[in-house]
Amino acid sequence: MNETKDEVNLRRLADKHREYDERLAALQERRFLTETEQREEATLKKLKLKVKDEMEALLRHSPERAERHG
Repeated sequence: MNETKDEVNLRRLADKHREYDERLAALQERRFLTETEQREEATLKKLKLKVKDEMEALLRHSPERAERHG
């Protein structure tokens, strides 16, 4: 089965979301964050939310995929 452009984009966005989530988890394991790490954490949270919004928009425009992805 060939993936559609939207499916490829959705997979890419999900990978990015997971990458941001893993980095955030690593930062949250630290007892203290430097100022740079605090800025990185804030940026990652914003990027993660943006990616989630993009994934939801893709799913909204394709109801059959939205049903498959829950």
